[in-house]
Amino acid sequence: MDLAKLFDKISMMINSMERALIDLLSALVPYAVPIIPAYLTYFHTIDAMDFPEWVAKTTAFVVEVLGIASVSTAIRFYENNKRYKDKNRKAPFWLALGTYIFYLVVVLSVNVLLEVDAALRRPVIIWAIALFSLLSVPSGVLISIRSQFTEMLETKTRSTVKSQAPVMAFETKGVRSRHASHYRDKIWAYLDSNYKDDSHPKLTDISKKFGLEHSKSKGYLSTLRTEWKRSNGKD
Repeated sequence: MDLAKLFDKISMMINSMERALIDLLSALVPYAVPIIPAYLTYFHTIDAMDFPEWVAKTTAFVVEVLGIASVSTAIRFYENNKRYKDKNRKAPFWLALGTYIFYLVVVLSVNVLLEVDAALRRPVIIWAIALFSLLSVPSGVLISIRSQFTEMLETKTRSTVKSQAPVMAFETKGVRSRHASHYRDKIWAYLDSNYKDDSHPKLTDISKKFGLEHSKSKGYLSTLRTEWKRSNGKD
């Protein structure tokens, strides 16, 4: 039985590590994918367009960042427009989508049309280059939807906390508002059971017993104890 429990724990640990690893890779890999089209852009701007190396590197970087930013913005604007019907709250989705289409035109022109014009590679190789150049499409989509899903979870968590806050405040207020008079009969019974000639409960003991705030309850407790003593001939 102990061995079975050990195997169960090991299995749960492995499954948990697998989920964590997959989640980590899902978060990191989409950011690494644009390296491929960025390299193609870098290569073609140097080889076919004679860009200086630092300019070619800068071009490859900013073009791929433009692609990620434009597709992410387009998806964000699309979701916003689905949520709000008021024209004043709608985002310029088509403008963002147009920016992304312009990015695709630039990437395909640099990485594919220059290859076609040079005619140094077979069509199947050029087709593969075109597909590699478009890898930023799924990459940008994944980055965007993961980011929006995270924001949605955070918003849901904040809403849950806010909705629970009034209940917690009410419950806390209810606890703090308890007055000793609510426990008159119980305190009376407590004195009946615990009051002796040689020893009797202190006011602080009574407050602690019933969870009362002593500074606010001691006056009432003193009066009630005096009343109890008189009714029982202890005065």
